[in-house]
Amino acid sequence: MSTRSSLLERFGQQVQIRDEHPVSEGSAERLHLKALPSAGLNTPAAARALARRHLAMKAAQAVMTELFDTGEAFVEVPKVESLGQLKSELENAGIEARKHGPEPISARAVREALHLSQAQFALRFGLEEATVKNWEQGKSKPNATAMTLLWTIHRNPEAVAASIKMD
Repeated sequence: MSTRSSLLERFGQQVQIRDEHPVSEGSAERLHLKALPSAGLNTPAAARALARRHLAMKAAQAVMTELFDTGEAFVEVPKVESLGQLKSELENAGIEARKHGPEPISARAVREALHLSQAQFALRFGLEEATVKNWEQGKSKPNATAMTLLWTIHRNPEAVAASIKMD
């Protein structure tokens, strides 16, 4: 029996949000969801919680199917008014939610910890020197990909340098 039919069999058409009030404000959050082993998984309640935060119902159902199939899923929720409130709602549905993505880290602090100039840092880690300067001067901010790279350099600079070597 497929997962889709077993979800329908188990919950039926319970995932409706007509009576739910969507949140009016909030910022996007990337989350890692895991099924709590000791709790009963209530995917309709979790899908409603995600849909209230402007995730399309079809996308919420796909996330719940992935969670049901594998025990974990990743999702970007468009409007989270309170991360604590969403975590609480999901926990009540048998799901642990954790923020997924890098926290901000100072490019200057990472570079200075390695005792490198901006030019040396950029060259060693495959970055443009102007980009490093702009980050450090506050003219631009690293995006999520760059922030992940900065964290990786901070934690394991040798691995990043080695990954760039192409012999």
